[in-house]
Amino acid sequence: MKKSIVMKVLAAAMALSLVSCSFVIADETEAAGGEVSYEADVNGDGKIVVGYISKNFTDPFHAPINARAQEYFDQAVKDGIIDEWTGLLDGETDPNKQIDRAADCIAKECDIVIFLPAEAEASDPALVQMADAGIHVIEVNSKSASCDEKAIAYVGSDDVQAGNMLAQWVVDNCPDGGKFIHCNGVLGNSAQIQRTEGMHEIMDEHPEFEMVGDFDTKWDGNLAADAASDAISKYGEELVAIICDNDGMSSAAQKMCNDSGREDIICIGVDGVEVPMQLVKDGSLKATILQDGVGQINGAIEIVEKIVKGESFDPAPVIPFVLITQDNVDDYM
Repeated sequence: MKKSIVMKVLAAAMALSLVSCSFVIADETEAAGGEVSYEADVNGDGKIVVGYISKNFTDPFHAPINARAQEYFDQAVKDGIIDEWTGLLDGETDPNKQIDRAADCIAKECDIVIFLPAEAEASDPALVQMADAGIHVIEVNSKSASCDEKAIAYVGSDDVQAGNMLAQWVVDNCPDGGKFIHCNGVLGNSAQIQRTEGMHEIMDEHPEFEMVGDFDTKWDGNLAADAASDAISKYGEELVAIICDNDGMSSAAQKMCNDSGREDIICIGVDGVEVPMQLVKDGSLKATILQDGVGQINGAIEIVEKIVKGESFDPAPVIPFVLITQDNVDDYM
């Protein structure tokens, strides 16, 4: 009799264990081809709530990304695809603000959050606290330090490739080599780190080029223009190129060079937003590297849709960069 009772208790415990495991497995399953799927209703309250933490509201590159998210999620609520969303939460390019916004998303019981980190290390606690609260976080445009471990997906472009493309344009258009400077984005941002890495992969193979300045210009056009002016004063005709981590800096640096009578200096950056595209079309800037930010946010939106529908998805879609010159600028304006 006692043996029978023990066996029944053990059987019940095993059944309960299997049920508990089934909830874990249901939340994250891997499909064919490396795709994954997740349960949409994280906290089981019968509602799907989406959060959105921007990098900022001011950067020309991020403005159309934010506008696309606003347009889509407003309509998604009206159409009943999701129940609520937080609206655009301003990260103010400040990791501490992003951490505060993450706490807001937890308090609002978000199931899914789209997150555009300001910095790799300093913004990472925002990801960690949301993921540890059970929220499905999709990082977009740049990675925080724990992205590969904590986020369910990353949608962006290969910034090492962008750095390669920046450097290769300089190599191709300055066949005799010379001195160049590099204008960085915010130090510690994953795009700054990886674009710098990609630039060095190419330039370090070309001893005919010498990097004579590596400036902390913080994505800021005014700081890049100052760096260009100083380099022209110091190196004169030996300065042949200015490689910038974004187009706000390359446009400002090129204007400084042109205004100084040095239209021969090659300036190039990444993003392909409206002003540099127009400068390329006009011929005052020779090239830019287009980063499709709207394509990136559309990739994140597609993942949200698939989670809601219970479908599997690619957790690491890559949106390609494109070299823009006068030959193809009209195709992308």
